[in-house]
Amino acid sequence: MGAKITLVGGGSTHWTPKLTVDFANTPALADAEVVLYDLVPDSLPPALKVVEHVAERRGIPLTARATTDIDDALAGAEYVIATFSVGGFASMRHDIEIPTHYGIRQTVGDSVGPGGISRSLRSVPVILEVARAMERRCPDALLVNVSNPLTALCRAVTRETSIRTVGLCAEIVGLKFVLSLLLDADFMSIDPVVAGVNHLPLVTSLRIGDRDGFAVLRRALESEGEGGNEGGIDLTGPLWMDPPRAMHYQKTDPERGWTKADVLANNKVKFELFDRFGVLPGSSDTHVVEFFPGFVTSASDYGRDWRVHHYGMHGHQSDKADDDAEMADLLAAEKIPTWPSGEFVASLLEGLVTGEDRDLPGNIPNSGQVENLPADVVVECMVVAGADGVRPRDRATVPSYLGEHLRRVVSSQELTVEAAISGDRTIALEAMLADPMAGSLPYEHVVTMTDELLAATEPWLPQFTARR
Repeated sequence: MGAKITLVGGGSTHWTPKLTVDFANTPALADAEVVLYDLVPDSLPPALKVVEHVAERRGIPLTARATTDIDDALAGAEYVIATFSVGGFASMRHDIEIPTHYGIRQTVGDSVGPGGISRSLRSVPVILEVARAMERRCPDALLVNVSNPLTALCRAVTRETSIRTVGLCAEIVGLKFVLSLLLDADFMSIDPVVAGVNHLPLVTSLRIGDRDGFAVLRRALESEGEGGNEGGIDLTGPLWMDPPRAMHYQKTDPERGWTKADVLANNKVKFELFDRFGVLPGSSDTHVVEFFPGFVTSASDYGRDWRVHHYGMHGHQSDKADDDAEMADLLAAEKIPTWPSGEFVASLLEGLVTGEDRDLPGNIPNSGQVENLPADVVVECMVVAGADGVRPRDRATVPSYLGEHLRRVVSSQELTVEAAISGDRTIALEAMLADPMAGSLPYEHVVTMTDELLAATEPWLPQFTARR
């Protein structure tokens, strides 16, 4: 029998096509039984057609059905994939626009900072409803969360329910790609040790094959101009592959092709932190700067001098339009893509289904793998998925200023989860004050901004309304 997989938010034009193709490309999942669950009935028929189309074109026994009943969707599930967004753009607009009035320019606004906290407050109760339904209908199933804010959602489930949970994010794939471009290294040979939280996975050591990856990287960063230094790289040298459009890179010289200098220029924040503190942030700079708001101020034209990309509402909406177009293209395609999406859901499930170990970055409760963070908080680290379930692979300590900064981030995330569960406005304010970005404002501005966010998103915050 095939793996029984339920997608919560199965009408997603981003996740359902991507995961379906990955399942089709993974022999252990090609006969999976997929259930698509969504609260928006009209979103389900197109998503169902995608699964059916992929199965038909590939000639595989992958099956799917759709439902708007959560208990029906979860009955007998072995793996539940959370892929939802509460309130969509109608709620997210407030997360972006209200902080802007106070001078906070969020590059993404969905994980930390005032936007991420606001999103958590309305999303945590929803994922807890899913987890409690799992306790009724499939208590032994694994919940795999790919929804943002990923850390807060996973932490709420592991804190409040008995459901086993892992959060997955592809940012480490992006880092490995960046390093392969810069260093001409085999992507598969790059092996980081990771200790952090989602969208701030901090690489504390690195291997590239049998070499010390950090030593190789330091030599590369010391290179200057054509030819580089001894053992370094030629920054004018071409890349083995152009950066995909979705990375939002800008050329240092529009008149020439992509070079290694462009890779450095579009990752200035992470390489600055690595050069100073010896720890390499694993996410794109667009995510990293939301944890370090000193890079996004008027002094740097709000991060543009660091070449940091700002999504804004237009960027998120553009991504949605691209997802819709790509789903339409997939439905019309005679041949189904054979290349991986870069996401880790299929790889994780493959390891669990076959019992053959798969190494990948995952977000799980801290059982000592990040030695300078409290037990049970959700951390991002390298995990092994296999016959023994999902377990941490490494142990690491984040040194220096970055380690202390990480502790502050975790403190804010813990307060965020508590506020989302309790509906306590004071705890929501405390989460904002502890957050590096929101807490950078004058105290009275944090208070009024928090009040405005709670008022604007009240339709999605029943736990706060009930406490009035």
